[in-house]
Amino acid sequence: MNLFKSEKGSFMGGVIVAILLIAVWMPARAQESGSDEAALYDQVYEATQIAALDDPLIQNGVYYTYPYYNANGHPFLGRKEFQTGTVVFRGKTYDGFSLNYDIFNQQLILSKEHNGVLQMNLLAPEFVSGFHLKGKQFSKLKVNGEAPGFFQVISECGSISCYYSLFKDRREIRDSGNRSIYSFSAEKSRRYLLLDGQLYRYKSNKTFLKVFPEECRAQIKEYMQENRILVMEADPKLMSRLTKYSDSVLNQRSKQGGERDSL
Repeated sequence: MNLFKSEKGSFMGGVIVAILLIAVWMPARAQESGSDEAALYDQVYEATQIAALDDPLIQNGVYYTYPYYNANGHPFLGRKEFQTGTVVFRGKTYDGFSLNYDIFNQQLILSKEHNGVLQMNLLAPEFVSGFHLKGKQFSKLKVNGEAPGFFQVISECGSISCYYSLFKDRREIRDSGNRSIYSFSAEKSRRYLLLDGQLYRYKSNKTFLKVFPEECRAQIKEYMQENRILVMEADPKLMSRLTKYSDSVLNQRSKQGGERDSL
């Protein structure tokens, strides 16, 4: 779905409406009291904004300017360039947008030509529930007690899911002219399992297994050993397989427990 209306006619029509509104407001200003004048101005301003920029994605974002031109590395997901992606905005899915994800600042950026001018906007995070970009799927989750953030979806199963929180470190140095130069690290990740509505961070095979009920650990551990899985080194595909296997173990144990309870 294309949310944008970038045709020249629609934009010019909005400008004409705005001019007419201002023309009406100017003579009225002399006749209105101070409070009425402010209220009338607010109405004109709001109408102008709606007429000129009737695109919700643009209205709900702020202009973005890249601040790291002299940096070593960059703050973005994957390569620095924008790529076509999909975003879920206010519950609706929109395809074919030019997007980039600033991992360091946790900001999703939209690049769009509007009326012949290329502009970049930060998409309001409170309205974005997920997006797909550069081969990765992201969903908004809330880590225990912290503000919601975007997590890479590794695997989502019925009983358990696996997510990565991607980030980059930034280091500041001074050059010979005492100017700040930033240096960004490679992508890093904090890794989580979602079980019973709770996110658990794991940092090793041991802490991964500790998330599961005790009666499930031995079977999952055996699978990890047979497949030589190190959870902090395994690629997403392997972690997806491990998560799905772990889900099957949880379901099997749950079914067995239900059968015992019915006896």
